[in-house]
Amino acid sequence: MGGVREVLEGLKARGGKALIPYLVAGYPSLDESMELLLALQDRGAAAVEVGIPFSDPMADGPTIQKAHSLALEGGVTPEALLKALEFLKGDLTLSIILMTYYNPVFRMGEEVFAQRAREAGVAGVIIPDLPPEEGQNWVSVALEVNLDTVFLAAPNTPLERVETIASVTTGFLYYLALKGVTGSAIKDAQEVAQRVARIRDVVDIPVCVGFGISTALEAALLARGCDGVIVGSALLKALDEGGMKGFLGLFGELMGALEEGKGNKWGKTA
Repeated sequence: MGGVREVLEGLKARGGKALIPYLVAGYPSLDESMELLLALQDRGAAAVEVGIPFSDPMADGPTIQKAHSLALEGGVTPEALLKALEFLKGDLTLSIILMTYYNPVFRMGEEVFAQRAREAGVAGVIIPDLPPEEGQNWVSVALEVNLDTVFLAAPNTPLERVETIASVTTGFLYYLALKGVTGSAIKDAQEVAQRVARIRDVVDIPVCVGFGISTALEAALLARGCDGVIVGSALLKALDEGGMKGFLGLFGELMGALEEGKGNKWGKTA
């Protein structure tokens, strides 16, 4: 499995953009979520964001909250997920990015969590409720085991603050397309793309955009100014409505839009 930054920069060198799908470990079941990982890999995903079920996912909207709740009811714990990933380690070549709130990391212990994640083949970790100032020890611990840390920037984050956040980020900068929770609607994808392009000019790490991306057109428009787009709620809705076939069908549409964008059908890409 390649490092997160390595994967994104490799795609950029080939003129491509990353589509990073999000799924919740244990939803609909742990076995099915692992099957989804393998299926996404077969369909060209270079990286996947895997959510660790948590009782209070404050950054997430109702679709993802429901998935967290059902996964917890199914008994999925951080250790259960890590064991499942470790079992698949020999089969997975894509980069696994864990998305977790800080509480599970704290309860396991930062050193133990980082070590177990790396042993399971994880490439990076996103902890949305851990600000850089309070995450210095975690970043150090993660670096010791070659684990990337992804920090987030919001639409109202001042550019100077974005540069500070980017300076301690070791995978990619996660830019939120909107203020609010996952699953909300983006009002103006073109405006978001322009803001991201300005940020990309002042940071020296890859920038990916997430929150609110639900259609192929939005993905293609936002990809113009960034290195990758992250899609979660829309894919989980497709999973609810059409099972794994629905999830993978939407993923295919989104991948197709990013591929066609290279040929300028969707407009000039950066």
